[in-house]
Amino acid sequence: MGLGNLYESCEERISDIKLLLDSKFDQEKIVALKRLIAIISKGKSVRAYFPDVVKNVASSNFEVRKLVYIYLLRYAEEEPDLALLSINTFQRDLTDRNPMIRAMALRVMSGIRVLVISPLIMLALKKGIVDMSPYVRKAAANALPKLVNLDPNQHQASMDMIEQLLNDNSTLVLGSAVQSMIDLCPDRYELIHKHYRKLCMLLLDADEWAQIEIMEILLKYARVHFVDPNSVKNLDPDHMLLITSTKPILQSRNPAAVLSASRLLIHLSPSSMLEAPTKALLRLLQTTTSEHQFHILQNLRTVANLDSSLLAMHARSFVVFAGDAGFVNDLKMEIMGLIACASNAAIIVSELKALVRCMDVQLAIKAVKLVGTVCAKIDDLSVREVCLAILVGLLASDQELIVAESVIVTRRLLMDQTAAGSTATAKTTALIISLARSLDAITVPMARASILWLIGHHSPAIPKIAHDAFRTSVKSFKEESQIVKLQVLTLGAKLMAASGEEELGADGDTNANANGDSARKVEIAAMATVRLLWVYLCDLARFDSSWDVRDRARLLRGLVDAGSKKGTGLFAQNLGKILMAPKFAPSVAGAGNGDINPGAPSVKFTIGSLSHAFGLPVRGYSPLPEWAKEVTGSDLRDAMEKAQPTVWHPPARSVSVRNDASSTQVASALGSTSVTSSAPNSSVPSRSSSSRVTNNFKKKYDGLESFLDSSDEEEGRQPVPIQKEETEDEEDSEEEVEEEVEEIIEGEEEAEEGELEEGAFSLESTFDHPPFSSDEEYEIEYEYEEVEDEAADAEAH
Repeated sequence: MGLGNLYESCEERISDIKLLLDSKFDQEKIVALKRLIAIISKGKSVRAYFPDVVKNVASSNFEVRKLVYIYLLRYAEEEPDLALLSINTFQRDLTDRNPMIRAMALRVMSGIRVLVISPLIMLALKKGIVDMSPYVRKAAANALPKLVNLDPNQHQASMDMIEQLLNDNSTLVLGSAVQSMIDLCPDRYELIHKHYRKLCMLLLDADEWAQIEIMEILLKYARVHFVDPNSVKNLDPDHMLLITSTKPILQSRNPAAVLSASRLLIHLSPSSMLEAPTKALLRLLQTTTSEHQFHILQNLRTVANLDSSLLAMHARSFVVFAGDAGFVNDLKMEIMGLIACASNAAIIVSELKALVRCMDVQLAIKAVKLVGTVCAKIDDLSVREVCLAILVGLLASDQELIVAESVIVTRRLLMDQTAAGSTATAKTTALIISLARSLDAITVPMARASILWLIGHHSPAIPKIAHDAFRTSVKSFKEESQIVKLQVLTLGAKLMAASGEEELGADGDTNANANGDSARKVEIAAMATVRLLWVYLCDLARFDSSWDVRDRARLLRGLVDAGSKKGTGLFAQNLGKILMAPKFAPSVAGAGNGDINPGAPSVKFTIGSLSHAFGLPVRGYSPLPEWAKEVTGSDLRDAMEKAQPTVWHPPARSVSVRNDASSTQVASALGSTSVTSSAPNSSVPSRSSSSRVTNNFKKKYDGLESFLDSSDEEEGRQPVPIQKEETEDEEDSEEEVEEEVEEIIEGEEEAEEGELEEGAFSLESTFDHPPFSSDEEYEIEYEYEEVEDEAADAEAH
């Protein structure tokens, strides 16, 4: 049955699963277990089958046992009492020859949440951390946090085991050891001192997930023991070692590893070295899914806050595509606002020109806001004119929200221009007139309030437009929102101040224009109308339901009355200056050094953390430590700067077996590896026989000695000495030599079997390091006989 069909049909005839689990045929048990695991993968519970599955934990079939362990790993914590019945089987499996069985037995034992077996789990873990297989040692390292969570009294013993695991040279084990250290003692950086350089050297050889854990602990370690790189000219060699060891991971195929490497480099590198992580994030941005792009863009936004010039030349990388998710588009547009400058203004403005007319209204509104950001940030007259032209063109749009947002952005830009001290130009006046004409068609309160403010602020330049806008606004005052009512009151007070000044000037004039012209009469009549409308408006606002409107009406009426013709004092001469004073330009989002989004995260949060994503500290967030004031721990760090991953050497080239009174020593070409056994009565040939065999080999291969010596010198190993003893049997035939070699190997195997039975032989004591080390999880089944057969074959050839 194929895996796809099994997943689809796993719930069919579910009543047959118990019968299959009780079957005497292993193949039927395998089918039942696979169906149960397929149901688990669908998120459904199959706890009811726990007793039937546990019965098969001692099966002789490896495939059945493996599937049973997978099931037990899922439900051992929920059914601890039933899982406890198989504890003897788990302990027996800890001595199984298959490392996968040993590792899964460790995982299931550590998952049983019964306090009374914590000593048994501790004994199993102590045995697991010295296992010859790195896969088992990795499982032991992963089980340590579970043990401490079950029994806190085992914390100190677990710390000792973590320290022992950190001495391991296998990259398969180091990642899990570091993860356990992060879970149990994240602040004990003194454990890293002597392993610091080794971790840096082996970082590239570890698997992707181990790299993430190692970089996390090294990031915090570097912050505690190194100084701020931007405050010194030359970095500490160990600090630079970490940076150079991390840079190759930026080319990893795993997005999580790239993000972790970029986080480390951004937090630890000087500002002049941020280009490498920036380019890596930009590369990753083009090849990942929307969820990955969200986190990548958050990191890039932080980089833009640190130094926008790093991304200024990559503005095209943030172009919005139709298939992008909404949260991706938002971040892209925020970054465009942060990196906008004169060099990339043409690219960004052309992109925004297309976005403001897209079918997605919300995206178009954000694009309109970004037009104002770019225009306010770039001090270029041509860019400002293009941006204003885009905004004015949107006034004819049939989308009211887009029109309203364009009016609001235009008002902010014109306020910025007024605050800069520039006078109103003909283009500005024409723009305000066009906005005033669209006042009746706009219903969004903020947009109407913006137009009324612009009209009032520029009323001396457009008096007729101002009077007519005031008249129409007073008529609809009762239906307006609060923000519009406030601006209508402000507009009326400004018009009253202007009419009062003109009246004073007219009274001081002579009778030169006593008769007056018709234009002057029209102006006087308009001013009289404005006064009547002002009195009516103040009476109307006096009884408004909003406190703010009533207070604003009372304040402005008092100012106007104090500055009128009958008033005396300071207000009488300076009412216009008070109400028409230049206003500070509002801060446009993204125009400065801050984020476009006021709640956007800043660099104070660790990049890649949940707090960095939300822009505020969340529960469980641990900030990065502060930089050290001086470099510390240099004398305690590991002196071995050339740590290399463990490599499995080829089999032996020569074997010499010697039998002393107390031990048997097997010399092989695994470097200088030696196996010492205390079995005194082994059937191993005598030393003279071994010497005779060696000499006969030398005679047959006369030039082999010099060849082997030269090969050893090239590889940097000490040559294995070949004994030169004069014997009487130098003329033995080739057949006798082969027979004697076979006798030696057979005697060695018998001796080895005797040692294994007595429990005095331990292959792990032979090696200074495990025989395998790789990034993958190997299923290793080590055969002692194969090693000796390969050694004999190499000797024979």
